[in-house]
Amino acid sequence: MGIATVVGVGFAALGQTLSAGLQAGLFWVAILFGMFPALARGFIVEEETGTADLLRVAARPTSVFWGKWLFHATLYLCLSALLVPLYALLVAPLTGRWDAWLLLWLGGGFCLTSVLTLCGAFVAQTAVRGALLAGLTFPLLLPLILMLIAGSRQAIEGSFPTEPLQGVFGYALALSAGGAWIFEKVWRE
Repeated sequence: MGIATVVGVGFAALGQTLSAGLQAGLFWVAILFGMFPALARGFIVEEETGTADLLRVAARPTSVFWGKWLFHATLYLCLSALLVPLYALLVAPLTGRWDAWLLLWLGGGFCLTSVLTLCGAFVAQTAVRGALLAGLTFPLLLPLILMLIAGSRQAIEGSFPTEPLQGVFGYALALSAGGAWIFEKVWRE
């Protein structure tokens, strides 16, 4: 899905000069569409195979949350290693402040991983997983994506995105602390 998104965006932008805001928006939409299907499956597979009940009995909820989070973070790193160079090759090179790009990528990945780990646990036991996952994650991901696009636009333009980075890392702290706490409350249900 991620490769198809980046290739589709690349062909749509072929031969065109994109503004900094459009480049930033397309980058994060491509990353989100690439990561969403893969990251969302973490808890759903456990419920479908019946191993979630064993996890509920054998492990503490915080251990399960952070274990799944580490799995999703590793998946984010691997998929990003493929999608980011492909985006730079097909759509637009990642120009501007490399330090800002790296911080935005790290903070965005942390938040994306936290949201999808938490929401995947919420919807794993439901019958309409896909639609519910999309509906549940959209309000949590929208502020993140807007901050990442604003920060990436500033990075492309050559300025350091202090305010968007503060927002992204504040959001990351809130999601990780709140996500682990909420997960503990709903995991045993």
